[in-house]
Amino acid sequence: MGLGSGQSYNAGNTYSQNTSNDECCVGGKTLSRWNIESGIGAETFVGGNAISGSKAAPGFINPTTTLQDVKLSDAYAVGYRAELGGSYALNPNRKLTLQGVYSQFDGNEVTWGTQDAATLRGTLSDFKSYGIEAGIRQYVLPKRFPILKSVRPYIEGKAGVAYVDAIRLEGINEVGGPANPGTPTSLAFYEAGWVPTAAGLIGVETPVFNRFTMGIETGIRYSGVQKTDRTDTGVPGAFSSRYNGANNGGDRWSVPLTIRGRYRF
Repeated sequence: MGLGSGQSYNAGNTYSQNTSNDECCVGGKTLSRWNIESGIGAETFVGGNAISGSKAAPGFINPTTTLQDVKLSDAYAVGYRAELGGSYALNPNRKLTLQGVYSQFDGNEVTWGTQDAATLRGTLSDFKSYGIEAGIRQYVLPKRFPILKSVRPYIEGKAGVAYVDAIRLEGINEVGGPANPGTPTSLAFYEAGWVPTAAGLIGVETPVFNRFTMGIETGIRYSGVQKTDRTDTGVPGAFSSRYNGANNGGDRWSVPLTIRGRYRF
């Protein structure tokens, strides 16, 4: 973990003045350029709609159908995220990162509207995605810290792409009123496909062994719009067409909390 400007910082938490800016970090030897990194942790949605009932056109078969918006944070439980990749040190304080990522959120049963005198309930299928992200991480000087002796804060910006599995609204049922025999039990909602991703992160690292550090990070993550699947809702005259527009959700925002490990070569 390097200080730069001709200084070095090693896992023994000692500081020294180097004769070269390239001397750093691992046992007082040259800067460790290549690193393997991995991380796992929780992630929760904080912005965006899973169901966009306010965008649905009035049903022409049964005008008493009224749909409502459902937030992603209500439609999905807290999920998890796993990362594996590497980084390359441009200098002791700055690294380029490249990581493969996987995330999954389990769906919750939610209320998404009313139909006649009944309440519409349903559960979105699990949100699963995998992709790749590249970023740049900027460290600041190590700080003294009780027990750990020292920590090193950093900030990081990332951008990439992710493939999101198709999503359906499943287990549709009517509660508190007579069931309409035409109500489908499942609707295609979003198509599988690639979306852009980005993240702004902050974190801290601490040395554990000579070449190994651990850290924790959080921030804000963005995921682009998934394409609407109109296989069911876009069929004119079909009973399911009354739900057209309920699957026009937008961008997704989430907050991760990740424990990271990094091994320096």
